[in-house]
Amino acid sequence: MNAIPDLAHGMLRFDDIAIGRSHVLVHAMLESEVDVFGRLSGDLNPLHMDEDFAARSPFGRRVVHGLLTAALVSTAHTELTGPGFAYVGQELRFLGPAFIGDTLTITLTVVERKPGKRILVLDTMVRNQDGVAVLSGLSALKELSFT
Repeated sequence: MNAIPDLAHGMLRFDDIAIGRSHVLVHAMLESEVDVFGRLSGDLNPLHMDEDFAARSPFGRRVVHGLLTAALVSTAHTELTGPGFAYVGQELRFLGPAFIGDTLTITLTVVERKPGKRILVLDTMVRNQDGVAVLSGLSALKELSFT
């Protein structure tokens, strides 16, 4: 049996994370990721899954699921804070399509701290390789209490 690593050892705490702290994640969107996400989520909209259908759409090609793009935000959260926080809120604005083959840059910046609730508020921005914004919003992370 594999031992579960002690992720709590040395993890960041609420008091360690200041306003202005930021993190950038760069991710190239693969066709296989879109295919698997569609099957896992049940979102089999042909705009995401069928090249011929998508080619006839205003987008001209397959579009990455917006929530797959948002899932990368969750990945960036954990990279920013470590495992000691839970994702408790998100406001999303889908500003434009992301396509298979795009390289997305996810930028998170801590913009508010709520000490009473131990919540961090982060500005969220996702841009494609051309610098075009595809997703923005605010997210909230709550520090977990470990015993």
